[in-house]
Amino acid sequence: MQTYRNLLTAVLLIIGTLTYAQNKSAVKLPVNDETKLITYEKVQELPGVSQAELYRRGLQWCMTYFKNPTDVIRERDSLGGTINCKARFKISNPPDKKGLETDAGLVQYSLNLMFKDGRYRYVLTEINWKQQSYYGVEKWMDTSNQYYKPEFEYYLQQSDDKIKALLKELDKGMKAAEKVKSTDW
Repeated sequence: MQTYRNLLTAVLLIIGTLTYAQNKSAVKLPVNDETKLITYEKVQELPGVSQAELYRRGLQWCMTYFKNPTDVIRERDSLGGTINCKARFKISNPPDKKGLETDAGLVQYSLNLMFKDGRYRYVLTEINWKQQSYYGVEKWMDTSNQYYKPEFEYYLQQSDDKIKALLKELDKGMKAAEKVKSTDW
């Protein structure tokens, strides 16, 4: 009898695990435990660099990275050491039989940069599929949702790749010090 119960318990645990796993996307994105929103965040140490210099580097990066920085940068505070951006990127549908990818729309996000002496922090969140109303991309991760579509996996992977590329460029831009021209000829 005890063996039967152990076997039944094991089967129920396996079924429960499989059912739970089926409700989650194969693409793993960082989800904030409090907000339940996909959130990329990091504190990067840059010892010996002042808040003012880090702010200048962050603003310079925004001005060169984004095609229309005056539209993207929503708030900037040099004294408080913050830059808040709202930007977007295009995603495409999975390729058809001929390999053609069609437009799937825009993904919008918020990028907040914060600067202190010797370090800066970024928080990229509020990622949403631009629709008539707010459509958080977290919905793409729920495979049990009645509106789930297989192409959502493709959208998630594209979004993750584009965001990681953006953050890599940000880190590179923040580490780059302005080159001072030498007067020693």
